[in-house]
Amino acid sequence: MAVFKRLSISEIYVGDRARPIDEDHAQAIAASISERGLINPITVREAHARKGTPYTLVAGGHRLRATTILGLEEIDTIVVEANQEEAQLIELSENLYRNDLSPLDRALFVMKFREVWEEKNGKINPKGGRPAKQGNDYPVIYAGGRELSKQVCNRLGFGSESYKLVTRIGKNLHPALRQAVRGTTAEHDQSKLLKLAKLDAETQVKIAAALEHERDVGKVLSWTKPEKRQPSPEDLAQKSFTSLVTAWDAANADTRQRFLDHISQGGASFLEAAE
Repeated sequence: MAVFKRLSISEIYVGDRARPIDEDHAQAIAASISERGLINPITVREAHARKGTPYTLVAGGHRLRATTILGLEEIDTIVVEANQEEAQLIELSENLYRNDLSPLDRALFVMKFREVWEEKNGKINPKGGRPAKQGNDYPVIYAGGRELSKQVCNRLGFGSESYKLVTRIGKNLHPALRQAVRGTTAEHDQSKLLKLAKLDAETQVKIAAALEHERDVGKVLSWTKPEKRQPSPEDLAQKSFTSLVTAWDAANADTRQRFLDHISQGGASFLEAAE
């Protein structure tokens, strides 16, 4: 059940948010509110987080911040009945619906959504099986994985294959590297994030440390590749010998004879030059 209420901003407790407030974004919303008013009310729930704040923010942190920038004292709200887990799911759902999320944030929000969803609905396939092998909850017969995948896919507007790639990043990208790639091109490049997520944890930690000094992810990745060993003369000689044997085995009788004649002529020419 949800009801519309106009509340005093001082009655609303914000608390920790899944997505930190971007002041530039809040300023832009403030300009829009100043011109056209608040189009979409924020979402709150009744929860006495602290004295004097009977409501807790569920979704709409940037809109709430925008009203304080404008010096407003009240804001339109939708009050929902939700416990803490349900409130987190609502907040994450709203964030997932945004089109301006970077591939990194999208992956992290999907994994957080999954974590909170499992707290509310139970672990997905706790005994293991197909999801761990396939990296995608959607195709499994377990209703939990199927329902979670459908919710996320519907919110983001993509299919199960994209969901698999997003969860692969969220599950496998080391926390240190998640933070290190902020502000680099990799944050907005899903292919680079997938490449990083494939690396073992130790290598990811080393890359995170390297990014403190060199912000070019492509360059840092090149450092992790083993140097190519230059072939020795013996290696080249063996390769040439193998090629000759392979060509000889594949040749017919006429080709073999032509080759022998060529070798014979080459030997005679060498002897003549030596004399």
